[in-house]
Amino acid sequence: MTTFHPITLVCPHCGMKMSDYELMSFTIHRSTAYSDGMTVTEPWMNNDKAITLCPDCQQVFWRDDAIEESDNYPEEELPMARDMHDLPFAFSDTFREELIRFYVKLLKDGFANTTEKKEYLRFRIWWGINNFIRYRKPFWKLLPRFKSVKQAKNLLANRKKNRETFAVFKPVFEENLKNLIAIYQPEHEGEQIMLAEMYRELGEMAKAKEVLNEVEDKAGCRKIRIAVHRNRKRVMKL
Repeated sequence: MTTFHPITLVCPHCGMKMSDYELMSFTIHRSTAYSDGMTVTEPWMNNDKAITLCPDCQQVFWRDDAIEESDNYPEEELPMARDMHDLPFAFSDTFREELIRFYVKLLKDGFANTTEKKEYLRFRIWWGINNFIRYRKPFWKLLPRFKSVKQAKNLLANRKKNRETFAVFKPVFEENLKNLIAIYQPEHEGEQIMLAEMYRELGEMAKAKEVLNEVEDKAGCRKIRIAVHRNRKRVMKL
């Protein structure tokens, strides 16, 4: 069962009030976790609402900084708050690329004024670039699904395009991970494993091994250990 709690936000730029909601409970039938910390659920729920877009002035702000403290429902119907899927480039064929550039610009403009917020943006950049190569299955496993040679060629062409896009973003990918490592302070073993994953995807296997050697739960990081041993850098499904 999915339940929501209505809240009111106040835009810090223009003062406009808008309605939003907090997700209180949600039934997940299946989830897939990846080595970079991203999790994909079925059914999918867009609950990543940390950054909000004002429907009036079109400027973005941190949602938690704009919540109006009140237990009362608004007396009048307010416009709904918007999110990243309402940005001007949302319907562009290059939405994924533009969203990465948008997050990079927010960092450069000083939009994130705390370590937690900087980590939030850098994780989204990391995940966004990895998405170009994240969901690939071995081609031979997909062969039984193809009904024609054309379908197979289209898949290969799409994979080639995604690899090329990943290569274009590689300098951003590496710089972002280095900056993320610089501010990331693991507080438990799960976060230590995440730090090792950052080093692994940068290709710094010696540092990844050093971090993993401090982890007591060897089974919890087995796949990442194997990938480090085999000198593999790409994101993978856990």
